[in-house]
Amino acid sequence: MGEVVYFHGVSIRVNLRDHLPPHLHVVGNGGEARFNLKTMEWMESKGFTRSDLVAIREVIERRIEECWDEWRRIYGEKN
Repeated sequence: MGEVVYFHGVSIRVNLRDHLPPHLHVVGNGGEARFNLKTMEWMESKGFTRSDLVAIREVIERRIEECWDEWRRIYGEKN
């Protein structure tokens, strides 16, 4: 897995051998979620509160270029 960001016990990463659409996996503190890189919406979530998801999205938005760089490093330009 290509970890992009780790903060407050939460790992934001791009999984190897994954699928489209481009998205990030978020795991930690008893929660799991997936965020679409194009729309910045969460695709699914369990164990995170709505405020957790808003905070996670803010972190992703601040680090969006690194997130895309990691996606492209693993998958190339397909998106």
